[in-house]
Amino acid sequence: MVSSNSIQEKQSIDQSQIHKNFKRAKNSLFAIAMIGQWIFVIYILLFYGEIAMSGEYERVNEQLPHGIIEGDTIGNLMMGMHLALAVIIMFGGPLQFIPAIRKQFPRFHRWNGRIYYFTAFITVCAGMYMNLSRGTHGGTFGLLGNTLNASLIFWFSIMAWRTAMQKDFRSHRKWAIRAFLMVSGVWFFRIGYGLCLLLSGFTGAGMTRNMTGPVDVFLMFGHSLVPLILGELYFWTKTHPNLKIKKAGMIGLIVLSIFLVAGISMVTMIFWLPKIV
Repeated sequence: MVSSNSIQEKQSIDQSQIHKNFKRAKNSLFAIAMIGQWIFVIYILLFYGEIAMSGEYERVNEQLPHGIIEGDTIGNLMMGMHLALAVIIMFGGPLQFIPAIRKQFPRFHRWNGRIYYFTAFITVCAGMYMNLSRGTHGGTFGLLGNTLNASLIFWFSIMAWRTAMQKDFRSHRKWAIRAFLMVSGVWFFRIGYGLCLLLSGFTGAGMTRNMTGPVDVFLMFGHSLVPLILGELYFWTKTHPNLKIKKAGMIGLIVLSIFLVAGISMVTMIFWLPKIV
C-alpha cells in the first residue's frame, strides 16, 4: 500500500521537475531570440556599414525601396539614424534579461536600460517620420500597424522606466519584457515573413510585391500583437499553480523555439546572408 507521504513526495518531485523544464524551455527560447537578433545586428553592420564606408549609398535601395531619396536630406538622415540606432537596440536589449549581468553588474544594467529606452524613442520617432513623409510598405495597413507598434513601445517603455524608479521590480520585469517584444517588432516582422514563406512551401501565397496581401496585412499587425499575446500567456502559465497548464506552457515554449529557429534560418539564408558574403 502506497502511503500518503510517498504520494506527496512524488507530486513534489514532479512539480519541481516541471518547473525546471519550464525554466529550461524559457531560457532556450530566449537564447534563440538573442542569437537571432545578433545575427540581424551583424547583417546591419556588414551590409550598411560597408555601404557607408564605400559611399555607394544607392545600394541601400536594394533592401529598402524608400531608403535613399535624392533631395530628401532630412529623410535620408532619419533613415541612417534609424539603422544605426537599431544596432544599439538589438545588441543591448537582450543583455537586460541575462540574470548574471543584472545581478553582478547592476550599474551596467541600469545605464544600458536607460540607453535602450532613450534609443528606442529616437528610433521610433525617426521611423514614424519616414512612414509619414515617404509612405510605408502595405499602404494604410502598414502605417496603422507601425503606428500601433510605436504607441505600444512608448507606453511599455515608460511603464518599465516608471516601475523601476518606484522599485517595483516584479512589475518592472513584466513591463520590460513587453517593451522588449514591441521594440523587437521590426525583427519579428522579418522572422514572421521568413516563416510564412517556409510554411507556404516557398510559394509566397497571400503575399504580394507591394505587401498588401492577406498574409502581409496579418504581419503588419501580427509583428506586435502576436508577441504581445504570447508574452501575456507566458506570464499566466509561469505563475499558474496547475501543473497541467504549466506543462502545456512548457510545450508551447518548445514549439515557439522550433518556429523561431525556422524563421531565423529562413530570413538569414534568403535575405541577409546573400548580402554580406
